[in-house]
Amino acid sequence: MARNKKAKGSRKVQWERSTAPQRPRPDVVATTDHALSEALLARSKGLPVLAPVSAHRGPSVDSTRRLALRVALIEPPESDPKGYERIIGESDLTSINYLDRGRRAANAVCRIRAPSEGGEWYGTGFLVGPRLLVTNNHVLANADEASQAEAEFAHEHDVDGVLRPPIQFNLRPHEIFFTDPKLDVTFVAVAPLSDGGVPLERYGWLQLLPPSGKGVDGEWVTIVQHPNGGPKQISIRSNRIVELRKGTVADDVRDNFVHYLTDTEPGSSGSPVLNDQWQVVAVHHKAVPAPGEVDKKTGEPTRYIGNEGVRTSAIIDKLEEQRFENSHAGLVLGRIEESLGVVPLAKSAQTPVEDTFERDAKPFAATRWKKASGIGYDPSFLRTLRMELGPIYEKVRLAKQVAPLLRGAGYELDYHRFSVVVHKERKFALLTAVNIDGKALHNPGARPTAWRVDARMEEKYQPAGNFYEKAEAREKIYFSRGHLVRRLDPSWGKNLKEAKLGDEDTFHYSNAAPQVQGYNDVDWGNLEDYILERAQTLEKRMTVFQGPIFRLKDPQYGKKREGGPWQIPLTFWKIAVLQKTPDTIVAAAFIIGQTQYVKALYEAKVFKRLTPYTIQELRTNKIQTTVKTIEEETGLDFSAIRRFDAQGSLESTRRSRVISDPAEIII
Repeated sequence: MARNKKAKGSRKVQWERSTAPQRPRPDVVATTDHALSEALLARSKGLPVLAPVSAHRGPSVDSTRRLALRVALIEPPESDPKGYERIIGESDLTSINYLDRGRRAANAVCRIRAPSEGGEWYGTGFLVGPRLLVTNNHVLANADEASQAEAEFAHEHDVDGVLRPPIQFNLRPHEIFFTDPKLDVTFVAVAPLSDGGVPLERYGWLQLLPPSGKGVDGEWVTIVQHPNGGPKQISIRSNRIVELRKGTVADDVRDNFVHYLTDTEPGSSGSPVLNDQWQVVAVHHKAVPAPGEVDKKTGEPTRYIGNEGVRTSAIIDKLEEQRFENSHAGLVLGRIEESLGVVPLAKSAQTPVEDTFERDAKPFAATRWKKASGIGYDPSFLRTLRMELGPIYEKVRLAKQVAPLLRGAGYELDYHRFSVVVHKERKFALLTAVNIDGKALHNPGARPTAWRVDARMEEKYQPAGNFYEKAEAREKIYFSRGHLVRRLDPSWGKNLKEAKLGDEDTFHYSNAAPQVQGYNDVDWGNLEDYILERAQTLEKRMTVFQGPIFRLKDPQYGKKREGGPWQIPLTFWKIAVLQKTPDTIVAAAFIIGQTQYVKALYEAKVFKRLTPYTIQELRTNKIQTTVKTIEEETGLDFSAIRRFDAQGSLESTRRSRVISDPAEIII
């Protein structure tokens, strides 16, 4: 960020100078973390920053996990023949379209100009979604500053060296404004048209891909910026990522920030840090000075050894944490999701009409499930496969993360035709398992209007009216009661009366999920029905396992509510196992919800070339994946059915794929 020389210090920010002391760079902020400077200096020793790539070793062993995902983001050899070799340091060649793509990426970068008392200051920012700009907190610290600032695009030299005048757009913090001083990041909405009527959409945007791993140890990165508030410039592959050794700096520094060595000028505040695929690795925010090298007169650094940027994954995590607590965080995520071709959560959430009339009712007596037939999940329901429920969640139980039943009665809540296992910490179902007999299904009739806690388990493990009722507390968003096991699935038996028992049992809070995305009847549709009809004609028997994918940084909700706060799962999974013929078992696995967080999508190259599928296809938010992927995402053990997985037998790069129509399901 750069300020006019006449500007007064209305905001106390420590400014620094560039590598050449005689050339001030007021748009550069230096870190005051001495340990970081020492750690970066130690990593730079014996590693010539600008030597040929082939002279360097590849990424360290510590980067193996990140490298696996990084490789998944590379285009196939026919599109980028040397993509992998560049990352591991064996080649410096790149396709000629690298320049064209860089030109396209640079279009989204702008200069931020804001007036101040006695002058003005500058910074860099870039578009990351429809009319959504990101920069540093120290560039735009609050909505008042943003309301006075402008985003100036295309302030650059053309091919003939002629400087283009900037195209100016007003910022709209009243529409969206989110900032976090600790991460040093700010998001703000931008007007759709410039002062002269130029549409903002002309400049595109840079996608913020959620998973960590877009840049790895040893990889070169590029910075597009407006240094010192001047015309747009680019530092092409002149910064090299280094992974700091554990213990040399605070853990949050390693987790939230990426560091890159340079012997050129440091980056400008708010600039995008880009990998070879022009994907955003980080938002640049500080320069790292060489320890002890300070100008005696000014006290400012005289040399910089590297830069620090805010990881894209850390930014997304912070927004997710506040999704339901800060309405503007949710709005930011909505536009980021739109940029990825995913239906934004706010637009896809649906509240069924029935929810308005639903109420809490008195728990059933435990005797309801003692004498009746067909109680609980039947492990021998499929004729040629016996699959016990216990081994599936055994690892989670041993980690003491499964909620127990009262009086030491085990861990499984058995209902008519299905069972539920509840996560002890998250207080929502870890796993549900239901047996479906397609030949004995009955229409259960009118929807019940009462939900119940289960008297066989402590109420603290069953978010009920205290979670769902609007009257309990004022919130930014409210949730409907959604089903995991569908009403229809256990509604079967010898007669309608028996089928109704299964229907009523699905209205237990142990089987409820916060309905964020119209989950189940809206998004899953009639998946089970379709599979039963398509896969076979003689056998009509199927077992369905399903539940949430719990992430450590799922957003919180209900701090003011009794029993809160809760972390809300945004992604769900389902595995259908059916008797295809009297002698054949097949399985199909699916994921729905915020699927951009599922690593399998990236391994499947869903974002290859950034838009491999149409917007309509991605907006379904559903993927068919593998049983093994579900195991990796949940910690559950489905090894007993892994061999029956229809999708798992495909080529590895196609094992996870978006499905836009049930006819595309492989089973």
